[in-house]
Amino acid sequence: MAARATLHQLVDELPEEALEATFRVLENFQKWPPKGHADAEQLLKQTRERFRRGYDEHARRTGGGIISGGAGSGSFSPDGYGSASTQGWEGHTAVTAKVHFFRGHELHTLERISLSDDQRKLLFSVEGKMPNGRAERHDFFFDLAEAGS
Repeated sequence: MAARATLHQLVDELPEEALEATFRVLENFQKWPPKGHADAEQLLKQTRERFRRGYDEHARRTGGGIISGGAGSGSFSPDGYGSASTQGWEGHTAVTAKVHFFRGHELHTLERISLSDDQRKLLFSVEGKMPNGRAERHDFFFDLAEAGS
């Protein structure tokens, strides 16, 4: 278990360039347990806005090409293919929101990963949604004892 003195020493030895990112991470741990309940629709909206903003900035600067970003992640090619993603939490469930662009079509996906209440199964669900409202969801359950975990 990490002691406060060890954490202080690690922070004191950080390069200046890492201070801002470290501050943001540590600030998130000021309330424990961490605040959950990510709004999945809001995550998708933010992801789509970051993607478009990054693509527009890159296109203005270079006239096209492939980009990738750090506020979540994303990439886009000039021929209309691309994706962007961001992550958050709903309680103890990890949520990844993605926006995909494929041959002029836009698809939103939400992935959720969590453990069952008895900690014996890994639960994975993926939901795909088109802007017209059509959606499908699939749930997968993996027995951790069978996986050797």
